[in-house]
Amino acid sequence: MKPIIGITCYHDYSAGVHRQNDTYISAINKAGGIPILLPCLKSESDILQHLNIINGLVVSGGPDADPVYFGEEPHPALGNIHPTMDAYEIPLIQEALKRDMPILGICRGEQMLNIAVGGTLIQDIPASIKSPLKHRQDAPRHYMTHSATVTANTKLAQILGPGMLRVNSFHHQSVKDVPSGFVISASAPDGVIEAIESVQHTFALGLQWHPEGMWNVEDNYDALFNALVGASINYVRRR
Repeated sequence: MKPIIGITCYHDYSAGVHRQNDTYISAINKAGGIPILLPCLKSESDILQHLNIINGLVVSGGPDADPVYFGEEPHPALGNIHPTMDAYEIPLIQEALKRDMPILGICRGEQMLNIAVGGTLIQDIPASIKSPLKHRQDAPRHYMTHSATVTANTKLAQILGPGMLRVNSFHHQSVKDVPSGFVISASAPDGVIEAIESVQHTFALGLQWHPEGMWNVEDNYDALFNALVGASINYVRRR
């Protein structure tokens, strides 16, 4: 049986729709998983039910996070926030971690993973980082516009190899303070954190870039989804 991988959705509350890019679905399916979309639900019992039917979790990209969740007031450059997404994703991640369910957080998903375990965010990179790179690229989604260095002896290094790689970039926020139990596993040349991971869980990895936008043009990024699906198969065996 192939593992079932849940993917969080973008909730457009003004239009009254949930949606997700095909690239997430295709990347997971090619890696051997069965992707399903997870709409934002409110009740704790519904969130638990979601986790009961999946074997791995992808927390996808999306809007800015509400800084109230990490104890800050909103910066003037804060973009759109979606309260229903924040209120759903934080307890979803926290419960998934309690179960040691494999988690891959992508862009906003990495940031929400960090918030869920007590970390903080840089609300606006240009206002907070001296001499920042351009982290909101004007280039095709699959095109890699800046470098990042993967930390040796991390799970990310096991998957992609240590040292420098190239990434795409579509964000103005980033992880700031990483709490105990998590480590930084990749950084950009300007110091912006590009990946975090848990040292206390089997597979809990957050990436600031969008590997689902590159998996079909850069073979290296297949490895991330292969690793997630492999960890999800092992999760099924442990249950």
